[in-house]
Amino acid sequence: MDMNPAARSTVQMGASYQNPMTLPQEWEDYGIGDPYVLRHDGQYYLYCSTKDGRIGVKAWSSADLANWTYEGLVAEEPLTEGAYAPEVVYWNGFFYMYTSPAGKGHYVLRSDKPTGPFLAQTGNLGLTIDGSVFIDDDGSWTFTHAEFGGIMAAPMSDPYTIGTGEKLGASLGHWTEGSMIVKRGGKYYMTYTGNHVFSRGYRVNYAVSDESPAGPYRIPDNNPILLSTEEGFNGLGHSSTVLGPDLDSYYIFYHNLEGRSAEGPPVRHLNMDRLAFSGDKMSVLGLTWGIPAEAPKPPVFHDRPGSSPSPDKWEQAAMPASGSGRSWVSRQSTDNRYTAEFNVVVQPDGKEKGGEAALEMLLSYRDGRDSRVLRVDGRQKKLVMAEQAGGAEKAVFSADLPQGTELNVLHALRAESDGDGTRIYWDGLLLADVKAWTGVSGKIGYRWPQGAGPALSYTAFSNEAGGSSDRSAVKPVPGTLEAAHAAGNPSSPLKAGTAGTPDGSLAAELGRNGELAFPVQVKKDGRYRIAVMAERGSEGAALEVEASGRKLKAELDAALFSSESEWTKVPLGELELKGGLQWLAVKQTSAGVSRIRYIEVLESAEAGGSAQAELEKQELFGGWEQSGAGSRIAEAGRDSKLFAGDVRWGDYEVGFRLQADGEDAGEAAVLLRTSRESDYPAQVADSFIGYQLLFRSGRIILEKIVYERKEELDSALLELRPGQPSEVSVKLEGGRIRVFREDGEPLLDVLDPDAILQGRIGFRSSSRDWIISGLEVRPVGHE
Repeated sequence: MDMNPAARSTVQMGASYQNPMTLPQEWEDYGIGDPYVLRHDGQYYLYCSTKDGRIGVKAWSSADLANWTYEGLVAEEPLTEGAYAPEVVYWNGFFYMYTSPAGKGHYVLRSDKPTGPFLAQTGNLGLTIDGSVFIDDDGSWTFTHAEFGGIMAAPMSDPYTIGTGEKLGASLGHWTEGSMIVKRGGKYYMTYTGNHVFSRGYRVNYAVSDESPAGPYRIPDNNPILLSTEEGFNGLGHSSTVLGPDLDSYYIFYHNLEGRSAEGPPVRHLNMDRLAFSGDKMSVLGLTWGIPAEAPKPPVFHDRPGSSPSPDKWEQAAMPASGSGRSWVSRQSTDNRYTAEFNVVVQPDGKEKGGEAALEMLLSYRDGRDSRVLRVDGRQKKLVMAEQAGGAEKAVFSADLPQGTELNVLHALRAESDGDGTRIYWDGLLLADVKAWTGVSGKIGYRWPQGAGPALSYTAFSNEAGGSSDRSAVKPVPGTLEAAHAAGNPSSPLKAGTAGTPDGSLAAELGRNGELAFPVQVKKDGRYRIAVMAERGSEGAALEVEASGRKLKAELDAALFSSESEWTKVPLGELELKGGLQWLAVKQTSAGVSRIRYIEVLESAEAGGSAQAELEKQELFGGWEQSGAGSRIAEAGRDSKLFAGDVRWGDYEVGFRLQADGEDAGEAAVLLRTSRESDYPAQVADSFIGYQLLFRSGRIILEKIVYERKEELDSALLELRPGQPSEVSVKLEGGRIRVFREDGEPLLDVLDPDAILQGRIGFRSSSRDWIISGLEVRPVGHE
């Protein structure tokens, strides 16, 4: 994609796919649940849970993550009846499958192919469901699994032995399952899901650790990363993460819930969305349900050279003057920034030939005298990095291969090279990070001495590294646009850094005429509310948002910034957008410097005109009684909720009358700017996103709720007269929330720096002593 300003009218997406995906030969009346995707030798393999009462594990293969071929039953042992959440890891020539049949403990099966047959290697190892294996850079193994109140992690001494586990600080406040760990940029990213597969609010969170797969973990504020309670697309969960075909991007696979099958188990469907990284922050470019999504891009170059490389992709290269043997290099060259991957069996017959150097992988190749070399030393089991210039060689770095490495089986060597240096991975384990080896363009290839005969398999490169492809990816709108993911402009390089950001994400620095431009796909025509997360010190900056041929001008008014936070989400206003592919740009038109972490673009609707009609369309969780006096719950002790209005409402005023019958009425709450609500017994009680204005024991308390996360923002005294209705009003304007008593006296005045900027309203109680009536909603400032 051309990122120059002149080309901004030509955003193109290329190949696409659409969620949810239907694959051939899915389990009938069950679909695909708990999807796990393995990447091996340039191919992808998908495994899923087995329908209850059925035997065998199904698998599919793909070269591009979007088109899948059924591979049949890859395991057929009787113990695989109802095999839950099978996951497969490759290590030193074998594929190890971990599954929990019908949730009754765990078994390990093994195969020498990703398509099986997988045969049982252990008895029942016990432990609760959803076992997942992570192999760290030092070769250590960790087993994580589900538990009530948080994911468990245990060390493994070998693929079949699980040690004593400990609970991690990664919980969804109730039953938590479906964990998986990936390592990127030295950080451990764990995804996990909960609380119940039949809940609409089934969701995926992530946590980040700087130290180890066993934590400690911190929970970023942009959780949950997968959540939808919409009719037709809800119950999102049990994800897995995999490297994309371009060797740089990452994708998250998950299922959505259709409903209950005739036999009782859930019916689920497969989904895929792109992940993106901004510093330590991970986010999903989605959800893309209901619209075509950009398909994963292939690498620039890929082939399986085998014993006779194709002359249209490869050319023979000269050997160094001091040696004899064979050498092949790609006809195409990489850019200065690239990722290259070599899948190879170094010693197919198990014997070393040709001396210590059994095989060399070539990077930045110019000619037989100038290149970078990754040399596998088969005798000492080392990987040596060397620079060859003018025919002379200089050793740069060496690293031990993982303990127990066998060179007569397939291994993958990946090199990421850019302005920050070169990082070398062996079977996904980081072996070297050489800062001095900044990216240099050239060809890639192989070289081996006379007598050696390596088996060359999938070989590829792309001109992306370190997440650079996140900038060119098409971003879905509505959604959040990370400032660091703005498309590159060679004439004005983006300045971004993590200094001062609370979550380790990247913030972009803008000066006069500085611009953040994003290739986006707007879901549909309509009005969209736009806000930026800006640093204090950016006050006074004038910004201009342009998209769909329209412009929105706004100033970062100092009054909109919180005095209690270095960063504030500042609303800019609304813009009418056309659906489809286009550019969305945010430009600073004033002098000075501003710093922005992200731009939020959400569908908008005004809480006026038809607002009262919208209030008549109520969604009820629990039983409710309606009378002339108002609304109250029907069943005492049942946490019941009533929701009304439009989740696209932003700024509005809401008035209501609240009555408590008796001194010991318990508590009740008015819910504000709520969305993604769910009601199910086996989940957290606070299953919604929004604000809760709680009335309890003579106090009024404003809380911010994101499912299991609750934060008290402010409180005040408010005595309600028993048996008499009291009028209360709330004004929500941007991040500012003000609450007034019936005489107009202010009770609370809060400016939330990370505000929830839109949502509908509701009422909540578990006591029949509370009645709400006189509910009115109007735009801010409307009399």
